[in-house]
Amino acid sequence: MIPLRDQEFIRQRFAEDLVDKVRIDFFTQRDLGGLTVPGQKECAFCKPTGEMLAELAGLSDKIDLRTHYLSDKPAAAEKYGVERVPGIVVRAKNGRWFTFYGIPGGNEFPNFIESIVSASRNDDEGLDADVKKQLKRLKEDVYLQVFVTPT
Repeated sequence: MIPLRDQEFIRQRFAEDLVDKVRIDFFTQRDLGGLTVPGQKECAFCKPTGEMLAELAGLSDKIDLRTHYLSDKPAAAEKYGVERVPGIVVRAKNGRWFTFYGIPGGNEFPNFIESIVSASRNDDEGLDADVKKQLKRLKEDVYLQVFVTPT
């Protein structure tokens, strides 16, 4: 799924920039095999998302990929706010996490790689001092949604 040239670049990037292990929890649904199940639709992006994540995890021993079926792990999904599939939770050692929905492909792929690197570093590198200062003033968790259109 990820071109070999890109895999090599990502492998090198991970080797140089990943510090701590990163856990990726992938929430998906069981393949319906073309069957119609009342109240459930086939997940169009679950299989390719799982394949892409498996390829990424294979590029570094510092990435721990776990696959969960949303219907089998409701407590874990609820803990990370995962409400639909495909859902991806990138977890840092310090307890912070990023949640992605859908396949992080196209223009979102570089941002997804950066999220993995950032989670591994457990830092806020790249933020200027004013932004860091403002973030420290927050009293509650912030819920941010970014919507993208597939290209």
